[in-house]
Amino acid sequence: MQRILAGVVLILVALIFVAYNYYYSVNFPYQDDFLLIQFIEAISPSGLGLAGVLKELFRTFNDHKAAVPRFVALMEYYVTGQLNFRFYIVLVSFNLIYIFYFLYLQFRKTRLPLIYFLPAPFLFFQPLYHEISNWALTGMQHSYLTAFTVTAIILVSRRSASAFYGAMLCCFLATFTHGNGILSFPAIILYFLCLRDFKGAIMTTVFMISCFLIYIIGYESGQAGRLPNDVISFLSSLFGFIGSSMSLWAEPELWSAVWGIVMVAFMAFILFKIARVYFGKPVTAKPGTVELLALFAFIFITSTVIALFRSWAGSTIASRFQIYAALATVIFYIMLIDYTSFFRKRTVLTAMIGLSIFYWGYSYYKFTGMVAGQKTMYLADVYNWKTNHNMFSVEKAITRNADFYLTPGYEKGFFSLPKPVVEMAELDSMFNAATSTTTDYKMYVEKWKMERLSRERTEILTHYFISSNKQPIRKGLSGNRFLVLKDQGNGQIHLANANPKVEARKEIITRGTYYKPGFNAFFRIDDLKPGGYELGVLDVSDEGKKTFFRLDKSLLVTAGGLTLQ
Repeated sequence: MQRILAGVVLILVALIFVAYNYYYSVNFPYQDDFLLIQFIEAISPSGLGLAGVLKELFRTFNDHKAAVPRFVALMEYYVTGQLNFRFYIVLVSFNLIYIFYFLYLQFRKTRLPLIYFLPAPFLFFQPLYHEISNWALTGMQHSYLTAFTVTAIILVSRRSASAFYGAMLCCFLATFTHGNGILSFPAIILYFLCLRDFKGAIMTTVFMISCFLIYIIGYESGQAGRLPNDVISFLSSLFGFIGSSMSLWAEPELWSAVWGIVMVAFMAFILFKIARVYFGKPVTAKPGTVELLALFAFIFITSTVIALFRSWAGSTIASRFQIYAALATVIFYIMLIDYTSFFRKRTVLTAMIGLSIFYWGYSYYKFTGMVAGQKTMYLADVYNWKTNHNMFSVEKAITRNADFYLTPGYEKGFFSLPKPVVEMAELDSMFNAATSTTTDYKMYVEKWKMERLSRERTEILTHYFISSNKQPIRKGLSGNRFLVLKDQGNGQIHLANANPKVEARKEIITRGTYYKPGFNAFFRIDDLKPGGYELGVLDVSDEGKKTFFRLDKSLLVTAGGLTLQ
């Protein structure tokens, strides 16, 4: 009965994660997702030929040759004639479940009851790495890369010639999924070295060098790479990357680095025990240990490379990398219960389950506002692109530079978008029907100056937040809140995400409300054309019910910035 209950909980946690990601996903491209549209636009003309398609498939973009995600997009284009970014996010969810299944396979080798595995799904299936689970191209790159790596580990563990070549194919595919994919080869080399299989290690090294030589054909360096400024920033980024499961709490860089050091030290201890075989001492590694060490080695080497080339710009703690932190934490937990009797005590297990459930819930609390805001932003831009041929989710420079393939892709129909949540005629009638309000919405504008580091210079960015913490009335956890802006000059109407700020933890616990009243909308200094804008707030429920609030102030946009009137 205990095993059945544990299995049900495990499946339920995974299903909640998948449903959560699907609910908050939108068939709309974001930043690097444009790469897939560019690829299809490049290969769509007839007569390009196989050589031309392969050239575009393996083209470098920002250090990466994302051939596998491009191939997925190509297959969908051939089958449906369109690109569906929400479908890619579903594929990512399946990849993540498969990666977790690899961890479960290694846990089974411990022969412990399933209840001992119960903390693992809570530590893994949560939105810490929402930029993977809810961002199409980034999600495909990191999830496919990791899925290929764990598959390679599974194959080499079978110790057959055919399985070895299958593993080399997986490492090759990982390399052409994401730039870090070539680091899957060293993980396999470590696996063979742990077993003193020098032939396998040498053959894997040969394949790695061959793959690298293929990779650098036509390679173009990206913009983010530079050596670190000092050793401290490098080491804090290295260990912070691995331990960034702890980034939920205060002082995230400190506690992430501490957690990373603890995990690396424990794994180094286990590796040292296995390495004693090289000194003539008998060593028997527990089943699954070498497989988990190989995956942890991949994470460690990946962290080292990223810290080496990116720590100059600050901490490498970022959502798009935190799938590796979640994996490292689960690997560490499995090794702890396998190698230490203390963590197999029922009282300790009960505490671990309780802490993991708390961690899981806190992660959903911390990131849901951000994830929901992204969904609303994409829904707003579905309307903006279809109606005004613009978007606020990315900088104007990005859409301006990408317009040579975004517009043709949209006109040809493979960059196809869902129906907007509202039409311009509806919004226009809402403004016309709403008379001037006497409600004081207590609106205000915040101006933020931000620094963005690059290899060449430091950019100063100006951001604005148009907000109210009082009105309109509080929105529920579901549904979307938009800021509506009507250009007083030409009547053009825009939508922007306006989900309110998240309540304090005390308010959430005592009153059961997640959002504050009011709204919060973000704009860059060049998002809006100069002029005056009438303002409103639009709530759209999941069932499509619309509620409009005419605001008591208008927005003036000038070269000097944004002000309320």
